This record gives sequence, C-alpha cells and structure tokens, in this order.
Amino acid sequence: MKHSARGFTLLEVLVVILIVGLMAGLAGLSQVDSIQQARREAEQLRSLIGLLRVDALINHRDYGLRLDNDRYSVQSRTRDGRWQPALQYREQQLPVNVRLQLQAGANLLEPNAPANSKAPQLLVLSNDEISPFTLHVEHRLKPVLSLHSDGLEEVRIETL
Repeated sequence: MKHSARGFTLLEVLVVILIVGLMAGLAGLSQVDSIQQARREAEQLRSLIGLLRVDALINHRDYGLRLDNDRYSVQSRTRDGRWQPALQYREQQLPVNVRLQLQAGANLLEPNAPANSKAPQLLVLSNDEISPFTLHVEHRLKPVLSLHSDGLEEVRIETL
C-alpha cells in the first residue's frame, strides 16, 4: 500500500516559525534603534543649548539657534546686531527619520525678521536667559520627545 503524505512536516513548520520570529525581532530592533537615535539627537541638542548658555555667559556674546525640520545651526550676533553663522559650532544634520518641529505657539524671538528669514528662532543670551520654547522631536512624523524650557531653567526632555 502506498501512503501519500499531505501537509507539512513538523520540521518545516518549525523552520517557518523560526524565520518569521527572526524577521519580527529584527523589525522590532530597528524600530527601537531609530527611537534611540531620536533620543540621542534630543540629548545632543539639550547639551548644545547648555554649552551655549555657558559660552554666552562667559564671553558676553548672544547666540541664536536656527531650527529647521532636518537640521539646526548656531548663529552669533555681531556688534551691529546682525546674525552670522558661529564658526566654532558646525551645522547638525538630523538622521533621515528624525525631524524637529517647533511648537506652533512658541515665541519666536526675532519679531522684526521676515517669515522666510534665516534668523534664529531660539536665543541664548549673555545674561543666562534663553527663549521660552517647546520643541518636538519626531520619529517618522510622529512626535516622540519634547524639549522645553521656560527661559530660566535648564532644558528638559520628556517622552510624549
């Protein structure tokens, strides 16, 4: 008698389950790594603002931070009141899936600057004050972290 086999063997089913499990694990690891990348960028921005506060206080110089969706850069105010790139701080390009979004109601402290101007939105003054702000760090267009300060206290990071 011939016995025809139908269906899958136990070994085949286990191999498929193993492959699906590995793929799901790798997808989960890449998601966690990307969110950690957003956290690293937020920590780096917070550290930069702290460094600018110290530098501004010690050297009696006003700094500004220009925040774009995919990058940010430091500017310094010249003696005649114009903003120019601060050469000692290089522009920081954000990773592909990480973006910055200044909260809509934030106080942009250059009221005389045109809307399309490259003037800084966040000021770090030589009297140890900074612009009050709330900044969202987005991962894949979804806010995951928030940096904020009332202008006097240190910048805080909160998970959204």
